Amino acid sequence: MLESAIHQGITHVLCTPHANDRSNSHANELFQLRFKELKDKIAKLELPIEIGLGSEIMFGMNIQDVLQYPFATLNGTGKYFLIEFPRQTPFEIILNVVKAAKRWKVIPVIAHHERYPLACRSEQQLIQLRTEGAILSIDAGSLVGQFGGAIQKVSREIVATGHIEIMMSDAHDDEKQNFRLAEGRAAAAELIGAPRARETVVDAPRRVWNGEPWPKFEMVKK
Repeated sequence: MLESAIHQGITHVLCTPHANDRSNSHANELFQLRFKELKDKIAKLELPIEIGLGSEIMFGMNIQDVLQYPFATLNGTGKYFLIEFPRQTPFEIILNVVKAAKRWKVIPVIAHHERYPLACRSEQQLIQLRTEGAILSIDAGSLVGQFGGAIQKVSREIVATGHIEIMMSDAHDDEKQNFRLAEGRAAAAELIGAPRARETVVDAPRRVWNGEPWPKFEMVKK
């Protein structure tokens, strides 16, 4: 998988194992152990790529408790966390989680936003989430048809609004769901232009990687 990433020009990869609101110190120890094994393997093979550790946390009532662990925030900076929701989660619940995260002083990156049909019914929903501090992301594979035509159509529509801020590969294996970032970037460039597409795969992810402040969202009149 990393060799495929390198071939596409990817230089940094965040490892985001799935977690939930019941994850605990044991999960943290396991993730840290496997992460070290992978880093050692990369060093041994001298692969020109850097990896970081985070997690993709499924929404649950005790998610705030999980955020105390090093694996819970992206690259362990304590600044950003990747959150996933059940597919039919109402928009109001997602919005409330985003508002809660603001009180917790962490920034939620909403994973594969195109998969939540009740939260991308209109551009106004995207604007509300961004206004409250959410970062909206999309899977590159979704944009190029990896998950079917219906998801691809929704993905193209919401990318075209300009409100998707980060594009990810969501790579799970070295076959059907491998890295698709180069293809996704090209597809996004057709919709929003090459400079904006670059921001979603280079500039914005670098800000998250480094734990830098996120720019305040300001609506631009069209």
